[in-house]
Amino acid sequence: MPTQEKIETVAELRRRVENAAGVYLAEYKGLNVKDISELRGLVRKAGAQMIVVKNRLLNLAVEGTAAEGLREFLTGPNAVIFCEADAVAPAKTIAEFAKTHDVLTWKGGYVEGAVFDGKGMTRVAELPPKQELIAAVVGGVAAPVTGLVFTLSGLVSDLVYTLQAVADKQGEAA
Repeated sequence: MPTQEKIETVAELRRRVENAAGVYLAEYKGLNVKDISELRGLVRKAGAQMIVVKNRLLNLAVEGTAAEGLREFLTGPNAVIFCEADAVAPAKTIAEFAKTHDVLTWKGGYVEGAVFDGKGMTRVAELPPKQELIAAVVGGVAAPVTGLVFTLSGLVSDLVYTLQAVADKQGEAA
C-alpha cells in the first residue's frame, strides 16, 4: 500500500513533467558530493532544477504522459533535470560539466514533445540557444523580402536616372 507521502511525490513529479519544456536523465554514479552540488548550482543558473528521485516513483509519474518513453531509461542512479523555459541551455551546461567529469553521462531526455536517448541528448546539447534559432528563422523569412525591397529600389532609381537623363537631353535641345 503506497504511503500518502509517495502519492504526493508522484503527483508533484507528474505535474513537473507535464509543465516542463524538457526533462533529462543523467547518470551521476561516481560523482562526489562536492561535484553534485556544483552541478546543481550550474543547472539552477541555466534555468532548471536537478533532483534525485527513486526510479519507481518517476516511472509512475511519467506513465500516461507524453514523456512516457523515459521509462526505458529508468535504471540505476539517475539525476532528473526539469527545464522550465529553455530546454537547450541546461543541456549545454550539463554537457560542459561532463567534459571535465567523464562519469556524468546522458541516459535520455524528453524535450518539447520528443523522447531522446543518450546520443540524442548529446545532439540537443549542441543546438544553438533558442534566441539564436528564432533569429535565424526570422532572418531566413526576412531575407527574400529584403532582397525584393532592394531590387525594387534599384529599379526605381534606374527609372529616375533615365527620366532625369531624358529631361536633361530635352533641356539641351530646347
